[in-house]
Amino acid sequence: MNMSKVMRVAAREFASTAMTKGFIIGALVLPAAMALVISLVLMLSINAQPPADKGTIYLLDRSGEVASTATERMSPEEVEQRWQERAENAKKFAKEIIGNKFGSKVSDSIDQASISIDTPEFRVIQTDPDVDIEKLKEELRTQVAAGSASGDELEKLIAIIEIDADATRKANDDEGFGSYQAFFRPKLNEETVSEIESSIRWSIRELRYQNAEIDRDVVVELSSVKARKSMEITEEGERKESSGITSFVIPFVAMILLLMASMTGGQYLLTTTVEEKSNRVVEVLLSAVSPLELMTGKIIGQMGVGLSLLTVYNAVGIIALIAFSMGDLIDARMVLLIFVFFLLAYFMFASLMAAIGSAVNDLREAQSLMTPVMLMMILPYIFFMPVIRAPNSLFSTITSFIPPISPFIMIMRVSSTDPPPTWQVLLAILLNMIAVVFFLWIAAKIFRVGLLMFGKPPNFRTLIKWIRMA
Repeated sequence: MNMSKVMRVAAREFASTAMTKGFIIGALVLPAAMALVISLVLMLSINAQPPADKGTIYLLDRSGEVASTATERMSPEEVEQRWQERAENAKKFAKEIIGNKFGSKVSDSIDQASISIDTPEFRVIQTDPDVDIEKLKEELRTQVAAGSASGDELEKLIAIIEIDADATRKANDDEGFGSYQAFFRPKLNEETVSEIESSIRWSIRELRYQNAEIDRDVVVELSSVKARKSMEITEEGERKESSGITSFVIPFVAMILLLMASMTGGQYLLTTTVEEKSNRVVEVLLSAVSPLELMTGKIIGQMGVGLSLLTVYNAVGIIALIAFSMGDLIDARMVLLIFVFFLLAYFMFASLMAAIGSAVNDLREAQSLMTPVMLMMILPYIFFMPVIRAPNSLFSTITSFIPPISPFIMIMRVSSTDPPPTWQVLLAILLNMIAVVFFLWIAAKIFRVGLLMFGKPPNFRTLIKWIRMA
């Protein structure tokens, strides 16, 4: 095999795919545009809020105790103070999750949003405890049917709250406390509904504490347990406790990167092979190179395409993690193994794609032969949860040694919070290298025979005959 010819074919294959506008837009511009759109949506979500609801609340307090506390709880001053406290808590949460640098920017956005957002304003009217609630509902229905009327917005009836007589005191020791029921005007903001219901619940609890002669502050102090940040003790020392992002997100992203890079290069290889065969370009190529040289060059060329994608996306991900002060979630060993397992996975799937592309006359005929390949690509998705939940279980260990899904399973285990022993990683690499040689050998047999075969598309029995013939 003439390596000079192989590299010429590889360079041509890479240039015909990676140097096109479509590939550049799909691989680079589109992800950047998606990141920009997501950032814009988040910004608009923070700043864009519907107008605050204002109106009257009828409070039918059959207990005779809750009304005054609930009225004070839903006063404009109390409501605004609670909304400011929530904004402060959101700012603290942002700094804890994404670090001080970007957390400060989010805090500034929250400050700007809190200034521009109007808090809901309520006028609480306590009704007669013996009033028929159906009359109150009928008044609300009448207002809803009449639509929005001009005038003072606080005159608009937005809610009716009915509090049971035994909401704060048990009727007898054998029964529990009573409750409340709320009736709202349609199309109120979720924040408004939540504010009203939480205020009623808080007021009822406050009266229950008072009737039981229990200090609320004492209850809050006793039930609140603040812990310092949890740490894990490893052989190397202490580290932050594994969170959802390290347990699930990092392994999933690593598997997706591997899958996407392998499938992209393999799909382009299938497409170009079928096109060259259907256009009879392959006959011209075979006059200058052998079938083995052509197949090898095409596989190496499309490997460069997948490798380019993997490099770009890895670099973007690492930069993003470092920028958000999460650089400790990845290490050099993990990044190196991603590239190692990509090469192994790519060569196996690219061999299958090259074999299928050489055997058919157009892409439509390739669909039936692609079914087993697609099933193998789906298996890592199916096995994701069992592998992540128990990276060193018998199932995870066995599947990480079965090509061609082995690279995807093993990269999930490596990037998990409980990585496998080094000998298992090395054994998986060795087994996959043997599998790569086997897949390439089969692909070369089919490629040699199928490249110049036209007519009826072959089935799997025919492909086996080709392997024996070659």
